[in-house]
Amino acid sequence: MHFSTLSVLCGLAAAAAAATTTTLKCDADNCLRAVRASAFPNRSGAADCSSFFEATVTPATSTVTQTATVTAFSNKRRRALNAAEEALEARQMTVVPSAIPTYASACSGSVRYSSACSCIGVTATTSTAATPMTTVTVTVTADVTKPTVAFLGFYGQNCDAGTENGDDGSFIEGECLSLPDQLSIEEDGFSAGSSTGLTAADCTITFYSDPGCTTVEHTAPATPGCQFVGFDFSGELTCPF
Repeated sequence: MHFSTLSVLCGLAAAAAAATTTTLKCDADNCLRAVRASAFPNRSGAADCSSFFEATVTPATSTVTQTATVTAFSNKRRRALNAAEEALEARQMTVVPSAIPTYASACSGSVRYSSACSCIGVTATTSTAATPMTTVTVTVTADVTKPTVAFLGFYGQNCDAGTENGDDGSFIEGECLSLPDQLSIEEDGFSAGSSTGLTAADCTITFYSDPGCTTVEHTAPATPGCQFVGFDFSGELTCPF
């Protein structure tokens, strides 16, 4: 029983000795004196140590994707617009300060400065910055077909059989069409394009006395029928599109 008690006491003594050897040794050298700054009331050694020990973690960038839709008309020549989505690699970043105050020049480096800061009771801290945000815009092209009205051209004034001139064409909604030499046209073959529920009765054709659709001559429905265009040089289809 006596032997057992002695063994326990020896073990405690050894543990205490080991703990003593691992305790931080604080020598009152010039480095520690500079950090304590007791002779300089305006010097904040502890605050500088806290700043030095503070590591800032910036979370990985959060990417928000928004979509912009561009309309491309399949029956009109128009350059398609495409946007490339950049490949973003999200990474977390940790920044650890390494600047030692000039008044602590007696500390030979970051190791000694860190040791002196620890001796005055300052410990390392970690702060997390706000998550950076970035927005990526992806452009999507929507294919749309405009309404059209096909027509046959005639030399005769009333779309008479046998007077076809073979100069046929189509009015495209919202586009000015120059009319060749002909006295009448027969509207035929309405197409609603991408519009759901649109009919020829919803649309009109405006005829102009100049080739550039500037001076209005008269307006006609887009429904099938013969139109005298002897004084017209251009036309334009209009629909609630």
